[in-house]
Amino acid sequence: MKVYALVGVISGVFVFVITTFEHAMFDNVILDSIASLQYPFYLIFTTPVFGVNILFDLSYGSYSLLMSLFYGVVFGLTNYFNKNDAISV
Repeated sequence: MKVYALVGVISGVFVFVITTFEHAMFDNVILDSIASLQYPFYLIFTTPVFGVNILFDLSYGSYSLLMSLFYGVVFGLTNYFNKNDAISV
């Protein structure tokens, strides 16, 4: 669970950064090839809770950043409860 949450945080930030650069720089071959890397991350980590971006009226880059915050909270809670389990044993 910790690894999934950590990769979720990284992928959300990665999608946000690439989306920001995509909107700033058009027709860049290197950026287009890097942007193709963001779609698997987006499909795996952001799409499972996709309806929320329509509710908040966010772009997919901003929504990915919001989802990275969610995965960061999950990662923090996982670490917290793992430490408590180790102390009580």
